[in-house]
Amino acid sequence: MLLRVDVMDAALRAFYGADPVDLRRERRVIALTPTGRLLDDALVDELSVESDVTLLCGRYEGFDERIVEHFASEAVSIGEYVLAGGELAAMVICDAVLRKLPGALGASASATEESFSTALHGRPEYPHYTRPAEYRGWKVPDVLLSGHHEQIRAWREERSRERVRGTGSPE
Repeated sequence: MLLRVDVMDAALRAFYGADPVDLRRERRVIALTPTGRLLDDALVDELSVESDVTLLCGRYEGFDERIVEHFASEAVSIGEYVLAGGELAAMVICDAVLRKLPGALGASASATEESFSTALHGRPEYPHYTRPAEYRGWKVPDVLLSGHHEQIRAWREERSRERVRGTGSPE
């Protein structure tokens, strides 16, 4: 099953009141497909500053390729696997983008130093701990209780690097 090009044309025309070929010049129109650009933090940052984004979701086999070629400004994939439809991929993109918008997380700095962010040089985030400082014999690392900000920063940096090595990804 594929989404037909004529049906998508009619749907986009009805919703936007514009020719879908022209629509992609006015806004980002993204076809969600496993063969597209892989979603990463950099792309999420790009999308978070866009004024208008349209997500096209395929179903089963996806789209008639003419939809991707002529109506979409780009194709995006959320990973190297296949879903039955693009709805979950659209939700992933929406969640990732919305949390980057001002006010979404409460404190604007909350989204700055996260896994895969520029602040962490694209690496995974370091481990986090909370109270109590010891639970069932499991202790929060002493350095995190020390109050020495530079030592804490260095500890976090090293844990982040270890997590990259742990995934087998090159650093």
